[in-house]
Amino acid sequence: MPDLPQRHRIALVAGSQWAQTFQFFNDDGTHMNITGKTFAFTVRVSASDTSPVPLAEVTATATAQGYVSVDTDASTVQVVLSPSTTLALGTGCWAFGLWMDPDLPDETCFLEGPLFSRRVAAA
Repeated sequence: MPDLPQRHRIALVAGSQWAQTFQFFNDDGTHMNITGKTFAFTVRVSASDTSPVPLAEVTATATAQGYVSVDTDASTVQVVLSPSTTLALGTGCWAFGLWMDPDLPDETCFLEGPLFSRRVAAA
């Protein structure tokens, strides 16, 4: 397994739906076994923010904020943030994390980095 967490940058437009699919591999290039794993995607004010409530959090349970979809055969995790969630983020730079088995003793942050959010200029 590579050094974790891996760094990644995300850019989105506030007020639009954002979706991205991440695929996981073992060091030998085979698909990682993610059967039985749970995932969460969080957006926080900063990487050092430890408040109990992030700016946004999505899991496999679909909510107004969005959801996480897991395909165990392809070893992929798709994250979807709703337009209302990205609109609430407004313009700025936030910190995100993609977590496997969140809130469990073996929780692992697979991806982290900056999430840049911008508004579309009015026409």
